[in-house]
Amino acid sequence: MASAAPAAADTASEIRALKARLSKLEADEARARREARVVHASLPADKGPPPPPPPLHWYERLSLRGYTQMRYNDILSGGPNYYDVRTTNDRSVGDRQNFFIRRARIILSGDVSDHLYLYFQNDFASSPPNANSTSATFAAPTNAAGQAVYYFYNPVFAFPGYNQVGSYSNAPGNFAQIRDLYADIYFDKDKEFRVRAGQSKIPYGFENLQSSQNRLALDRADAINTCCKDERDLGLFFMYTPKEMRHLFRDLVKNNLKGSGDYGMFAFGVYNGQGANRIELNKGTHLVARFTYPYVFENGQVVEASVQGYTGRFMPYTQAIRPSLGMATNWAGFIPLNSPYATVGSAFVPYVNGPGWSSLGNFNFSQYGAVNTWGPAVANGGEGIRDSRVAVTAVIYPQPFGLRAEWNWGVGPQLNATQTAIEAKRLNGGYVEASYKYEDKDFGTGVYFPFVKWQYYNGGFKFDNNAPQGRVNEWDVGVEYQPLPELEFTAIYSHMDRTNTVAAPYRQFQADLLRMQLQWNY
Repeated sequence: MASAAPAAADTASEIRALKARLSKLEADEARARREARVVHASLPADKGPPPPPPPLHWYERLSLRGYTQMRYNDILSGGPNYYDVRTTNDRSVGDRQNFFIRRARIILSGDVSDHLYLYFQNDFASSPPNANSTSATFAAPTNAAGQAVYYFYNPVFAFPGYNQVGSYSNAPGNFAQIRDLYADIYFDKDKEFRVRAGQSKIPYGFENLQSSQNRLALDRADAINTCCKDERDLGLFFMYTPKEMRHLFRDLVKNNLKGSGDYGMFAFGVYNGQGANRIELNKGTHLVARFTYPYVFENGQVVEASVQGYTGRFMPYTQAIRPSLGMATNWAGFIPLNSPYATVGSAFVPYVNGPGWSSLGNFNFSQYGAVNTWGPAVANGGEGIRDSRVAVTAVIYPQPFGLRAEWNWGVGPQLNATQTAIEAKRLNGGYVEASYKYEDKDFGTGVYFPFVKWQYYNGGFKFDNNAPQGRVNEWDVGVEYQPLPELEFTAIYSHMDRTNTVAAPYRQFQADLLRMQLQWNY
């Protein structure tokens, strides 16, 4: 009993202290209410609560962001066709190239209202066609076998009589050009149904839709990207995305999982078909459709499967060449001495063998080409060449292992084997890319994305002059390093076996290439 008395006394003192604090709080609250009544009584009678803030103007709803990419490349080995080392997707690849601004993008976007979204992207690192092209071909004498052949300059072996007939361009680069300019018109408050009007990416292929700001490999795979120059065109696209899927597509990009963005779980569109920022050359349009479905497992892993296709007619661009044999091989440019090709000059323009062109029938090479600068004429409008593809896509997002594969098959414009006509030819190809996401939480050095990619393609490059055949079999091994969210550095080693589709005679080359890119986001 004696030992319990101090504890009881302490409890009583604590109760008294709590009552005192409670009384003080009640007094403070009563004083605050009295002061509030006094302030309210001093206000004019017609004054009520402060009005709500005015609604934002449409231009106050817009945001500005962008990114820049600077590259450097070094050809480690190029074999006998060293001066053919060119790629249509990256103008910085070449024997005389060093530093290069690949992209300089500024993006203005935002919801103008609840039913209208604006997206405007400009690129300030664009160049006119062939601005960085060079030509170093030499006259074609007869070899020991009595055959006329093409050669490119070889600094090791001297060939007497081989005179340069090429030229080098000094055209400047880095012009501003529209990449995207479209409006999303929403039909419902949840923004599940919309029509996209303007110049936008064509919903075909995951990698085409994935922003270059997020992509691991420096260039898109040729097999998919040859469908759509700059991945964009002018048209109308209907898109449907359920509300929960819209959030998922957004988070796959926001959480640095290399997502493609929201281009509709289902999309259907009609567009020119000639490519972004290019004049339409026939009255036909292209049709495209895509369905994609992402699925989230209980552990948070996300997989996605897609099927897509398009169809239309494409008008290829032509340029004077000297017809020869061996396109897409190491011996391209071969001209048999006793063949019709020997009498055809270098001013021959391949004709487009599609509906609307006059039929040439069986003609004699010696009567055309450079001899009298004859060329075919459009008979009834020039509809172009059939251009149709279908593709499948499978994606496992990097959490931490990632895997992505795409493959497409189809028919498209392609220069024939004699380099005299552009016809509809079969094509196929795709790629497989494996990656791993490692975030250094121990030392805080950043995020790493090592990856390996294999791509294959055999078909026409319809956007290059004369739509030459190209063969691509390439391996890329690289790593993307993000020390900060606003800074990325990528290094890639590429083992290339591909066709120089930039210039005739479209020779195959084998090369080892090291490329590096620094990207800053803002």
